[in-house]
Amino acid sequence: MDGPTQTSLGESTSAATVAIPESAQRGPSVISPMTPKRWWPWAAAGFLFLLNAYICRELFTAPFVRNLSSNDGAFIAFSRFYRDHFRDLNWFPWFNAGMPIENAYQPLLPTLGALASVISGWPIARAFHFVLAMVYCLGPVTLFLFAWEWSGSIVASLGAALAYSLVSPGEMAIPVLRVLDNGHWVPLRLYNLVHYAEDPHNLALTLLPLPLYCLRRGKWAAAVVSCAAVVMSNAFGAVDLVIGGLCIVLATGGGFQRLAGVGLLAYLWACPWLPPSLIELIGKDQWGARGLFQAGPKAWLGILATVGLFGAIWWATRRLGPSLERFSLLFVFPMMLIPAGFFLGGLTLVPQANRYQLELEMAVCLVLGCLAARVPRRLAVAGLAVVILGGGWQAKVFRHAARGMLQPVEITGTIQYKTCAAVDGLLPGQRVMVSGDTEFICNIFWDIPQLSSGHAPSAPNFMQQVAVYQTYVGGESARQATEISLLWLKAFGAQAITVPGEKSREFYHPLVFPQRYDGVLPVLWHDEDDTIFGIPQRSPSLVRVVPQTALVARTPIHGLDVESLRPFVEALEDQAMPTADLVWESESKAWIRTSISSSQALSVAMNWAPGWRATVSGKPVPVRKDGIGLIALAPGCNGPCKVELEYGPSRESWICRVLSGLATLALAAHGISAVVRRGSRLQPLPR
Repeated sequence: MDGPTQTSLGESTSAATVAIPESAQRGPSVISPMTPKRWWPWAAAGFLFLLNAYICRELFTAPFVRNLSSNDGAFIAFSRFYRDHFRDLNWFPWFNAGMPIENAYQPLLPTLGALASVISGWPIARAFHFVLAMVYCLGPVTLFLFAWEWSGSIVASLGAALAYSLVSPGEMAIPVLRVLDNGHWVPLRLYNLVHYAEDPHNLALTLLPLPLYCLRRGKWAAAVVSCAAVVMSNAFGAVDLVIGGLCIVLATGGGFQRLAGVGLLAYLWACPWLPPSLIELIGKDQWGARGLFQAGPKAWLGILATVGLFGAIWWATRRLGPSLERFSLLFVFPMMLIPAGFFLGGLTLVPQANRYQLELEMAVCLVLGCLAARVPRRLAVAGLAVVILGGGWQAKVFRHAARGMLQPVEITGTIQYKTCAAVDGLLPGQRVMVSGDTEFICNIFWDIPQLSSGHAPSAPNFMQQVAVYQTYVGGESARQATEISLLWLKAFGAQAITVPGEKSREFYHPLVFPQRYDGVLPVLWHDEDDTIFGIPQRSPSLVRVVPQTALVARTPIHGLDVESLRPFVEALEDQAMPTADLVWESESKAWIRTSISSSQALSVAMNWAPGWRATVSGKPVPVRKDGIGLIALAPGCNGPCKVELEYGPSRESWICRVLSGLATLALAAHGISAVVRRGSRLQPLPR
């Protein structure tokens, strides 16, 4: 065994070989049986978990907390869908007028929530929050193990993890992020998790140290799997992986080709859940989620300055060698610049740059840990006393703040629950426009197909988003708002709309002119200051029979451009047109029964996608998209007609599945060859 060498962090470690590059030096194995202190990292990891569990302990058992204004309910609804419909994960009909399941959200967190509910038998909300509590508590643990394995320094690794648990550098550096007047004493990581429901984002960051460790150690199969897990948690995780992997390569001195190979194989493995078309859609939509990126002198100068400064840091840190210190200095620069540039300088380097607050926290805390390891030994005792006293006090402060954030709420007493219960009771299985934060709650309990809800960056039909926006905003007057919003609502098959009044307990109050429907639409239900208005239509079905010439041919330019909608909506209200029944056999398969002529068409108020297929008596019927993104069918029947409508994998989906299967075989072959090579190195037992 190699003798000890001195690292840049002032700790003793063993010299060994790293795979990126082959000549780089790495720290000792955490579980090396040769060191008498092999239990230290595991004891420290357990302490970190318990410390964070002490801070957020209500999250382990609370079904609901006072964060109903966040989209936490939407993630819980995804988990319920995965739990209840795991045999048919093709089409997701609950949000945004329906979408392919991969458009709903990345699958890892909903899968974990569903598994927790199945294994424990808990209600889905409690099981989901238990998973979130585990994610929050394990975040500092994975950061600690990553730093310990590389540096071998308990000071650097534990210091970084303690800072990640008890300090909020983002609030200290960027005043606008401060939750309260003394915001730097409030846990920003927990606040983002609870208040903004950054649930998948937290999961991605908790997993991020694992692929970084595997990349540095050359554990290629594990690197592929862990990289794919990060990407299947959250889209921000993909950006984090690119930056983190690049910093690993630059810190250790090479390995760009292997990094690219791991990234490519990880994407191929995960691409059924993140096909190229979805990446393109997210790329288009995310720029508009918080300001539009404008290519101009300021933007290009900012990007060039960022690349130049990053290169200068890489050059200046050469003397540190392939160390954790060098990686942390490289990693902290982009992770600080992305959110700080947005909030302090108006610079947008990546889509939704304001969302990278948690990456800033992790990177800064890693640097703080490395700095702590450089404290002279004669000051170590005094520093330890300060850490113990200050850390204990800070843990109590964070615990007090967490108690306020995690106050449990009796969900059945909320106006959101009451509204959703009324919708399900009055309009079972019918499309409804549920307004405000109430939309996040409904599908935790009921299978309500909504016109809204879900996540805009991955919504497949832009015109559906226009319909929701125009319903909220209306027009220049209450009368115009009523007329235009009803055109959009009827076109998308909404049978009712929920309207929170000015005194409603609902948080957002999204409708401009909330009184617009008074005296215009029938009141189906009213409680406190919340109302469900019915939208009179000939049939509650999502399938409508109209003349083929009445289908929307021209895509509206914006929400006020409704001239192409008027003939279509008038045809929907024509009493001479026959009705059609829609019977769902599963979430992705339905039967349509009607009686029509060859000059008539079926308009299905469901978003079109390439995977939809239709047949009449076994013969295929073209499924096309109309001008507002809905399904249009011309079955060619004269008289009674029965159409089978089914959503399945598209051509792109099949290609992605084949590539994912090939990637799986490559990973399996790599694992088998590694086992064979290891077995060939074993010496035969002596006689």
